Amino acid sequence: MFEKRCFDKSLTLRDGVELVSRIWLPEGNGPWPALLMRQPYGREIASTITYAHPLWWNSKGYMVIIQDVRGMGSSGGIFQGFSQEGSDTSETHEWVRSLKQCNGKLGLYGFSYHGLTQLTGESDSEPPNCLSPAMTGLNIRDHWCSDGGAFWWHNNIAWGLQIAALKMRRENNFFEWEEIKLALENKSYLRKGLELLKKYDPNSFIIEWLKNLNYDYPFLEINPISTWMKKPMLIIGGLWDPHLKGALDLYKKAREAGGDPEIIIANATHLNWWEGSQKSLLQFFDKHLKIDKENNYKKTIRQRKIWNISLNKWDEIDDKYYSEYFFGLKSNGTANVDIEDGSLIMNSKGSGWFTIVHDPWRPTQADGGHLGPNPGKFNRNIIDKRLDVGVFQTNFFKKEQNFTGIPILETSVKSDQTNFDICIALSLVDEENKNINQFSTGFLRVKNSKINVECNYKIKMQPTNICLIKRSRLRLSISAAAYPCIGVNPGVEDESIGAPTINHRITTLSFVLNKTFMKMRPFFK
Repeated sequence: MFEKRCFDKSLTLRDGVELVSRIWLPEGNGPWPALLMRQPYGREIASTITYAHPLWWNSKGYMVIIQDVRGMGSSGGIFQGFSQEGSDTSETHEWVRSLKQCNGKLGLYGFSYHGLTQLTGESDSEPPNCLSPAMTGLNIRDHWCSDGGAFWWHNNIAWGLQIAALKMRRENNFFEWEEIKLALENKSYLRKGLELLKKYDPNSFIIEWLKNLNYDYPFLEINPISTWMKKPMLIIGGLWDPHLKGALDLYKKAREAGGDPEIIIANATHLNWWEGSQKSLLQFFDKHLKIDKENNYKKTIRQRKIWNISLNKWDEIDDKYYSEYFFGLKSNGTANVDIEDGSLIMNSKGSGWFTIVHDPWRPTQADGGHLGPNPGKFNRNIIDKRLDVGVFQTNFFKKEQNFTGIPILETSVKSDQTNFDICIALSLVDEENKNINQFSTGFLRVKNSKINVECNYKIKMQPTNICLIKRSRLRLSISAAAYPCIGVNPGVEDESIGAPTINHRITTLSFVLNKTFMKMRPFFK
């Protein structure tokens, strides 16, 4: 009986390429509303790393279709990344609605790559009834590739190698698959990953992205269809997800297109979601895909909420949701040596200076946050004791204060190299300075700067929502590297952005603090 309710079915596209899908059907007689996911990782998995199994969705009255995109899994053609998905998506939608088991109602779900496939289609095609793009964004440069022009080294090299390994498996190349897998397991991918990509997947979009970023070439533009953006949409983002800025941008664009999207910004990383995520999705799909004579689903409260990191609760979110703050920085030159020297002063201008030296032999490490190998909350106590990290913190807070929005640091810096990075982190510090709980990070890659000339820069950080609790302190940490979140800057115009090489230069950064301050920006500005 199960085999009759779970089976593979093919769609032949207009260009002759065959796409293979696995279909799960509920018990009983249909037709049913359909949930569709188009992804590159294997239809058998059905993204159960983040979503409930299709059998669970069957039990809630939905047929589920998981499709291998072009060139991946069992589908034909050549995988070329996002550029291939527009027409394939529209043809798949038409095919799903034509299935005898489908009642004509179509909802889309999926995260990351298959979050973006939901937003691509042909302009004249019928839109889905509703969609729920999660952990995704539309701007390839800023939402998929880099922060402040600094390439996501760990994230994108590891992801590119995963795609390459899937291609090797598809071609039964066992030795090549093993070599890639070993590099990921022993972490040699941080040094050799790019070479492996060039060897086994030379047309990888990750290689293209890095090349475009290095040479300021244009990136692929993803322009969603306005009629689709107006459909019911539940956007899911994570406070520790690299695509969070993309989720916020998507919400803004959907509103501008005339839509009325819902949004959940959760206590979640890219792969580890929050308890209750499936319930939120079910509520959304039931509201828009099921017919209810009493209109109970239409009365469901709209979901627009964000998790508060320190209070462990949901806060409501609106278009103007942010906290107005201004912090100046003060140091007598030893903010990287003496924990008491660096001050973060609320509603006051800064003063003084400090200097850090970046040695590529032992670059400042980074973890946690939205780009670290272990994303999420992170105690950076040991990192902040390094002398290549400047530390600035407030006095103890006498009362609770909300700290919400996109933190931005504006600073003036002199460097003895033309190319360098500015890497910053915000943390909540306990009374004994032992737990330095990092909650937001930001990065900027500077190119072709004039040597030893003071210049102004702006660094945008990961959006956040946290309460600065009583008897805690806010800390800002500044360094010139954040490895392996981003590759180590060589100090000159060079393609060697990744692991340190013999050609990487020592870099000295001097910060002018009377021109340095931190403020907040609204989520949706």
